[in-house]
Amino acid sequence: MARLMRWRVLIPLVAGIVFFGAALTFRHKLAADRQGEWVLPARGDLVSGVEVIGSLEAFESDRFGPPQLTDVWDFKIAMMAPEGAEVKKGQPVLSFDTSELRRRLDEKTAERDEAQKLIEKKRADLALRTKDERLKLAEAEARMRKTALKLDAPTDIVGVKERQQVELDYELAKRETAAIRSRLGSLERAAEAEIRLLESRQREAASAVETSQASIRAMTTLAPRDGTVIYVLNPRNGEKKKVGDTCWRMERVMEIPDLTRMLGKGEVDEVDAGRVAVGQRVSFRLDAHPDDVFYGTITSAGTTVQQKKNTRDPLKVLQVDVKLDKTDPAKMRPGMRFKGTIELQRIRNALTIPRRAVLISEEGPVVYRRGAFSVETVPVKLGKENEESVQVIEGLSPRDRILLAKEQEEEQEKS
Repeated sequence: MARLMRWRVLIPLVAGIVFFGAALTFRHKLAADRQGEWVLPARGDLVSGVEVIGSLEAFESDRFGPPQLTDVWDFKIAMMAPEGAEVKKGQPVLSFDTSELRRRLDEKTAERDEAQKLIEKKRADLALRTKDERLKLAEAEARMRKTALKLDAPTDIVGVKERQQVELDYELAKRETAAIRSRLGSLERAAEAEIRLLESRQREAASAVETSQASIRAMTTLAPRDGTVIYVLNPRNGEKKKVGDTCWRMERVMEIPDLTRMLGKGEVDEVDAGRVAVGQRVSFRLDAHPDDVFYGTITSAGTTVQQKKNTRDPLKVLQVDVKLDKTDPAKMRPGMRFKGTIELQRIRNALTIPRRAVLISEEGPVVYRRGAFSVETVPVKLGKENEESVQVIEGLSPRDRILLAKEQEEEQEKS
């Protein structure tokens, strides 16, 4: 009976203690959660280096603008494939207004056809006139042969008076024949000269017609490959062209890049330029996809620092080219901005925590560690660091949960 009474007392007491402990733990958890975000230290490689920023660029890209015509300098855009549109090889992607070229084509076509008609008419007139002249020539030659036969007759048959008349007729026929032959030759030479002039005009007009037709065809650009249309920024005003805008012959309006091969065009601050070399590894994140990390290798670096491109910022930078390990066409587009790190040192299998978790006290760096019933301040010994993380040499284990300082507290700590 006494044992039963003891159990009746102990069971409620234990239950009360458990409930009270759980309540304290839950209250502590709520209080800790209100203090900020709690994270676990991470085990992995810590990479330190210098910052590189830049943008992606297609390894190969076809840029399009007005065609290089000999006598046209200003162009008006009539059609542009929408930016970002997926196009197939041979599909029209850009065209310019052809009204002036078509007007010129109509003029030269009419000039060519008119010259051809004049040539045909001149040849018909020449044939008709030469036909008449040749008939007259045949008649004059017949008279000359007839009188020549009479002159060959014996003198005793033809009288002196008659012979004198025959000789006179022969000379007249001979002169008439020569005159007709001369006139016929002059007629043919004059007609041929005029025909050659007309043919020259006709060939010139026909050539202009062919040139205009070729120019009209050239005013429409076809996609040289399957790809995505990207509009090119005007370097003078930073704007993109649209339908109805004018552009000069050397201006580029759009491009169709090869999205399967991309590279990074990066810039390194002048103070870090001396630490950069070809062959160094690069890790970076795209502004458009901040959760994904991409990797590459520096393939070329400038020999001198230069002013930033397309800006009035006096800050000088070193230009570097980054060959990507892998191109992701689904996420990467030319012109996308990136920010990354050129690897100078790598510490493998390091225990790291976010830099936001570290606070500076009089005793040195500390972190807030979360326990079962309280939050305690733990001094830590730190090692290498980069912009995001810092190595912990002593003071924490991978199972410890530490507090990330809120952004406003971090700003206050910096100030």
